Parts: sequence; C-alpha cells; structure tokens
Amino acid sequence: VASFVLLGILCMMIPQCRGFEGVIVICLFLGLCDGFFTTIMAPIAFELVGPMQASQAIGYLMGLMAVPMTAGTPIAGYLNDYFGNYDAAFYFAGVPPIIGGLVLSVVPLIHQKMLKKQRLDSGKDKMLASEAVVNGELLPGCPASEAPM
Repeated sequence: VASFVLLGILCMMIPQCRGFEGVIVICLFLGLCDGFFTTIMAPIAFELVGPMQASQAIGYLMGLMAVPMTAGTPIAGYLNDYFGNYDAAFYFAGVPPIIGGLVLSVVPLIHQKMLKKQRLDSGKDKMLASEAVVNGELLPGCPASEAPM
C-alpha cells in the first residue's frame, strides 16, 4: 500500500527534476515501487477472495490496470497540446495511485470487520440450530436419534 502511494508521489515529482540524474533516481524508485506492488498483488488477492477465486481477481485487476495504461498516452498528448508541456500529465498520472493506495489501506479494515461479523453470525446460527437438549439427549425426530442401535 505504501509503495502504491509512493508510486504516485514519485510520478508527480518527475516534472520537478531539473537534471538527468534526478530523473534516473526517480525512475529507480518508480521501478522498485512497481515491483513491490506486483509482488504483493497475488498474496493480497489470496487473502481477500481466497485461493479459489484468486486467479480471477488477479485477472480482473490486470484488466483494470490496462485501462489507464491504454488511455493514459492519448490523454497525456492532449494535456501536452493544451498546456504546452507534460507537467500536468505527470501530476494527473500520480493521482490514481495515491487514491488507490489510500483505498487499499482501508480494505483490510473492512475485510476484518466483515470476517468478524461473519464469525459472530455463524456462531449465532450454531447456537440456534442445535438439536441437542441440555442433558445431551437428542430431540425426537432428529436424524441422529432415529439411527439403529
């Protein structure tokens, strides 16, 4: 999550570089942040949706990531035509990763809250659906009580 926010901040810092050395340093850290995000994507998908739907979640994520990558180039060209430089394009390109990182920082909290609620609900269901009476005898009509002895 921090790497995603840092990715957006670094992208916004590119227009501030006045020399080639600064661009190289920014690009080095951009590559590291992108590598961190790509590496952690699969474990996050496994944690959020489980192993059965993880590959589908990763596929959706990759598909959603392709949209801004495809649309970004023409939008950057339009911003260059309008403003006369690419500074605005870098600033606008830094906003989605920052917003995404902030949203991703909230997702685990929501996920934990949902799991906690699910555990509480399943515990209530087990208590209400109990077929045993207090002394441990099964109630008449239950499948386990009609089994031959």
